[in-house]
Amino acid sequence: MQRADDNANEQWKHMWDAIVVAVARRMPELTSDDVLAEYETLNHPPGTHNLAAIGPAMRRAAKMQVIRGTERLIRSKRPEKNGNMHLVWESKVYR
Repeated sequence: MQRADDNANEQWKHMWDAIVVAVARRMPELTSDDVLAEYETLNHPPGTHNLAAIGPAMRRAAKMQVIRGTERLIRSKRPEKNGNMHLVWESKVYR
């Protein structure tokens, strides 16, 4: 995952960080799927070559005290993720 983050588009990383904050402000709990769904609503969002960079982006948000990991995992509902397990994050900025 670190390699994916190191090689991720810088504009994508900044945009993703902002979207994590936006989603965390309106949801008490979230997964990377929730953030990806919000990202997909943008017109012409910056892309990155490998979505494995999502994991490090979520950890960056945790280091910034925006979210914190729980011990719960849930299966992704996105068909292209084939039921991969996702960590449930608790928002620290939910309003």
